Order: sequence, then C-alpha cells, then structure tokens
Amino acid sequence: MAFIPIIAGLSAAFFWGLSDYLVSKPVRVLGHYNAIAYSMLFSMLTILPFLLITGTGTGINWFVIFLAVLSAIGFFIGQLFLYRAFKYGNLSIIAPIAYSYPLITVVVAVFAFGDVLNLIQEVSIAAILVGMILTSTKFSKLKKGRTVLAAGVGSAIVSMVMFAAPGIYSGPYAAILGFALLSMIWRVVASAGGFITGRMAKQDMAPPGKPYIAYVAGAGITDAFATLSFAYGIQVQSAALPIVSALSGMATLFLIVFAVILLKERPESNQWAGMVLAIAGVITLSYFM
Repeated sequence: MAFIPIIAGLSAAFFWGLSDYLVSKPVRVLGHYNAIAYSMLFSMLTILPFLLITGTGTGINWFVIFLAVLSAIGFFIGQLFLYRAFKYGNLSIIAPIAYSYPLITVVVAVFAFGDVLNLIQEVSIAAILVGMILTSTKFSKLKKGRTVLAAGVGSAIVSMVMFAAPGIYSGPYAAILGFALLSMIWRVVASAGGFITGRMAKQDMAPPGKPYIAYVAGAGITDAFATLSFAYGIQVQSAALPIVSALSGMATLFLIVFAVILLKERPESNQWAGMVLAIAGVITLSYFM
C-alpha cells in the first residue's frame, strides 16, 4: 500500500492549490474572515457524507479529541493568515513562503529536542531560507530605493509558523479518530473560528452574494477533498506522514501555475529563482525529516 500515500499527497496538493486559487478572488472583496468562515463551512458540509459513510476510528477518548481541536486551532490561524496574505499579495509570491512550514518543525526539533541535522537537511534549510528571501523581495524596487518587501509576506510567514506543528503531529490523531472525523474537526473549528473572529473584528459576515458564492463554495469543496486525501494518507500508513506532507506541499506548484496562467501574475526573475529554491528545499526537507 506504499502507493496510497503518494496518491493521497498528490491529490491533496492539486485540490489545495485549486482551492487557494478559487478563494483568491472573493477574499479580496469579502475579506479573509468572511472567506474562511464560508469556504470552511462548505468544506465541512462536503466532508459530512464521508464521515457518515466511513464512520470513526476506534479507541476515541476526549483527550485525543481535545488534542485534535488544539491542532485545528493552529490550522485555523494559519489558514486565516494565509487568506489575509492572499488578500494583499500575489499568490505566486505567498505560496512558496506559507508552504515552507517544515522548516519551522525542523528548527523546533533542533533547539527544543536536541535533534541533529544531517547534510541533506542543512542544505534543504539553506535553500528554503535563501528562497524565501528571494521570493519576498522585489529587486526592481530595491534599485529605486523603495520598499522591497512584497505585499502579504508578513502574513505568509505567520501562516507558515502556524501550519508547522499541527501538520507534523497529526499522524496519531488520524489513526485514532479516523480520517473523516479528523478532517471534520479541522474544518468545524476553522469555520467557527472565522465567524467568531469576524464578528469580534466587526466585519460583514453576511453570506457571499453572486458571483462570489460560487468561488467560495468551490474553494470549500476542493479544500474538503484535499483535507480528506491528506488525512486518509496518514491514517492508512502513519509512518508515511513525511511523504504525504512533502507531496501535499506541491500545492505551491499548482497554485503558481494557476496564478501565472489564469491571473496573469508576473513575478520578477529573482522571485522565480526563490520559488524554485524554496519548493525544492521544502520537498527534500519534508521527505528526509
């Protein structure tokens, strides 16, 4: 069954890339609170039939559910800042930064748990760091003495940090809760979090009107398929989490393709080089963690 994690990871990458592309238009009009609340609501409704059909795992207890909810809160915060980054910045610039979260996981493991890095990991980390710097910098503005940091980069970095720990430690939760229940917990918390924080920020949380409802619904449905694929891959073979995580990080590539072809984004040459370095570093680091 070694092929299942590969298929699951690639499926998650495609659907997450498509989901991020679809949400990019409404998020700039409706705001990131509204977009995440309703897109995750559609995601939750899409996951529900899978939960009813497949059921849950065995040995579920309240402590495990509590831990899964904590991971869901981390995912929600990461998703919220990702959508905020999409609101202000280019997708092709934001994605390589936000999806570099394995870098944070490795750094924490080194400093908190005393793990030792091998040569491949060190080179991968260096590639990610250099790639992030190149991707987030516009050299054309640097020559003119203007602000060089690309829009949305700050939110993308926060998103990267918040995606780190929950994603890496989700393997045991999937095995105990079942992939559908874990996916449902992640998306229930994200949708509820969007409504609550949106109300606290005094944002307009009315349902999206035409034509944005179609984009929001599409983003939610494709997100559901991505989330289910990711969770199923690590439930079937929990030891394959690095493989699923690495391949799901390919969402960056799909999103860049959508952004360049459909949204006509034109990153600068140094940003293209940064994207390549960051993506290659993330994939290599995830696989060899």
